[in-house]
Amino acid sequence: MSRETYARINKRSSLQRWYREEDPYLWDAIDDRYEDPDHRIYTDAWCSFLQELALANYDLNMAHFASLDTAEFDAALQAAITSQPGMTEVTDLTKWDGVPGLYVMVLDEYRQAYVGATNASVGVMKRIKQHWTGAKPLDRLIWPDPRTSILSIDSFRALDTTRIFAARTSRSFDGENPLLDLFPPQFMLNRIMGGRDVVKLAGLVGVDQVIRTRVFDAAAPDQQTEAASNLSQA
Repeated sequence: MSRETYARINKRSSLQRWYREEDPYLWDAIDDRYEDPDHRIYTDAWCSFLQELALANYDLNMAHFASLDTAEFDAALQAAITSQPGMTEVTDLTKWDGVPGLYVMVLDEYRQAYVGATNASVGVMKRIKQHWTGAKPLDRLIWPDPRTSILSIDSFRALDTTRIFAARTSRSFDGENPLLDLFPPQFMLNRIMGGRDVVKLAGLVGVDQVIRTRVFDAAAPDQQTEAASNLSQA
């Protein structure tokens, strides 16, 4: 991943299609963001605005990564890994084809990790490859706010992942959130709490209760100040 290839402009909206009669006030309020009457194609100006916000958030995250201590990250990682029965380092991803379980993707250069879970219909190998080949569109890079958004694991590429750990279990989604909670949040790329029913939970308690955000207080002051300035000017 690099700043030069991050936040590439795509004018097509990736948001779920909706119609003016559902909320006329909101529709009219954001009408100037689109160049078509159906609100599917963004204007050049709105795309540039989204790109500026995304890059400023990228800079905040990179400053945060640079501020983290490698030894502290390794200690936190080992503590979480050893707490999970059956968790082992993956040396041959093909052996996890169709295998249900928990997995941890480690990005040592950034002192970050990502916890995920998958069932047998997808399997650990396919799910990890989906992260490597997936990409968040421009209008989904920031979530929920440019001053607190964590970079998506799908923005990183295969070579950013330096280690993988996995544990075979048919109840992988039950163990996802407990494993995630063992990691200090400054070391995690998860943007939402774990578990199979997280979407249902969000509907009951509100999306803001399941979103995980980044605290940038520990980021390098000069880089953080510059990035925050970019956000205020966007």
